Parts: sequence; structure tokens; C-alpha cells
Amino acid sequence: MKLSTSTGDFKRVGATMPERIRLIAEAGFKHINLELTDAVGRLDGDDWKDKIAAISAALNERGVDCVLAHATCENLNEATYDGIVFETLRDISACEALGIPDLVVHPLYPEGKDRDGVFDFNRAFYRDLIASSKGSPVRLLIENMADVECAVPAFATGEDMAAFLDYAKLDRLGACWDTAHGNLNAPPRDNQQYEAIIALGDRLFALHVSDNFGRRLHWHTFPFNGSINFDAVLSALVEIGYRGAFNFEASYIMRNASMPPVRRNRWTHPTDPHFAPKLTDPPLELILQAEKLLYATGKYLLEQYNAFED
Repeated sequence: MKLSTSTGDFKRVGATMPERIRLIAEAGFKHINLELTDAVGRLDGDDWKDKIAAISAALNERGVDCVLAHATCENLNEATYDGIVFETLRDISACEALGIPDLVVHPLYPEGKDRDGVFDFNRAFYRDLIASSKGSPVRLLIENMADVECAVPAFATGEDMAAFLDYAKLDRLGACWDTAHGNLNAPPRDNQQYEAIIALGDRLFALHVSDNFGRRLHWHTFPFNGSINFDAVLSALVEIGYRGAFNFEASYIMRNASMPPVRRNRWTHPTDPHFAPKLTDPPLELILQAEKLLYATGKYLLEQYNAFED
């Protein structure tokens, strides 16, 4: 498997997408997941094609490629249905221009729908996207969403996702499994990783790999820094003959003070009114060292299963 990571790793210090690409390459990664989800990553504005050209130039300059992208992940509480479709079609166009084969597109949760209603709504949603981008080679991937964060746990497990894909019956539609989201769901947590991947089988085209402690706290950190059993993950991937990238989405490392969901404690010096904090946020050099360790960790995991592809 190719080892990749996400541009969100440098979300707090990379002011442009080319800068984030440069830092990822400097850490040793040759493959990248392009996150089009924040103020820097989003392809909004009249200059969105210029942004794509700048990303392409940065990839070529650094000798790296994008194996995956993540669409603007707004929901129906933040935007209209038509607005989400418009933005996602623009992201599909970006993937075409950059040669990215897969785009992760979050399912939508309309208010007041049960599981069957959510399935119906999303079949229409993905059908609209696929019909409107007819002829595109870009595959759209649903992602498992933690049941603790959704009113209806329609996409919480691999079995849920497989059932939806069977129901939707749409070409160019597959799945991305997020290990952190899977670990948030109620028992059996760790066992769910293996069963989920097996259930998805050859419909699994991408991964969002990170660790957490479950406990209903949305978190994305290094493997070995939480409770996920990565033997379960790697065993399942090998058994299904998974051919996608082993892609990290582990950006909750070396966190800035204001980063949700858990912000750093505030402190005011009790006797010095002129005290200036020195340790509020980590410097770039430490974040870069953490990124290099992330690469080494991923390579180690894959090598134990003879699955590392440079």
C-alpha cells in the first residue's frame, strides 16, 4: 500500500496549499490526501481554477502526487442542498484536473428522517452528483460517520455502508473507512474495525487512518496513542486484497491552543500582569518532527504486514 497523509496535518501553520504540500514532502511522504475542507483548502471564489493550478505546480515541484481528496464537508445545517451539490461538483472538477481518482463526500442527514429515509435521501444525493458529472473518472466515496455525532446512525458501521451501496446501486460510488470514527461507536469498537473492513470488501477504496480512545470523543491522532487495535485493521485490509492508499487523517497532533474539540486550558500569571505566554502553540519545527514520526509509524505498520509500497 502507498503511504499517504492529509494536508490538514499543517492546517494550523500552512497558510497556502502549496506550503502544506511542501511540508508534507519534507517529512518524507510521497502521496497526499488533498483536504478541500477549510478556508485555505476550499475552492471557493472566482480564482478557484488558479488555486488548482498552484496545487498542480506544487505537486510537480515536490515530486509527489494526490491519491485521494476530501470534498468540502458542509452539512444541511450549514448550507443548502443545491449549494452542497454545487461545491461538490467543483471539487470533482478539481480531482479531474489533478488526476485524483477518489473523492470522499460525506453523506447528508436531513432532519426528521429515519434510517430508511436517510438512505433514500443520500441515494438521490449521490445520484445527482454522478449524473451531473457524467463521464468523469472520479469515484465518489461515502465515509462512515460516528453514530454519536449523528441523529440517525445510518452510516456508522461497515455493514451499514455495504447495505447502502447495495441499495443505491450507483456506478462510481464506493466507500472510505475512517478508523477513528469507527472506534467512537458503541461496542464492540476494536472488533468493529475488522468486521467493518471485511463487510466492505472490494467496495473499500480509501482509508482515513488515525487512533483515539473511543469514549465518545471525536479525536484523530497517531497510531499507538489510543485504543485501536491496528492488527485488526491491517489483517482485514490484507484479507480483502485492499489496493488503495494507507492514508492518515491524524492531524490532532501538536495542537494549537484553540483547536476543538478540547481546547487548551487558559492560564493567567497570578502575580505578573505583564507575563507573556511562550508555550501557547507548538512551533513549526516541532510539528514537522511529529509529521516525520507519523511517516515512520505508518511505514512500520505496513512493513509488519509486508504491505509497504514506496
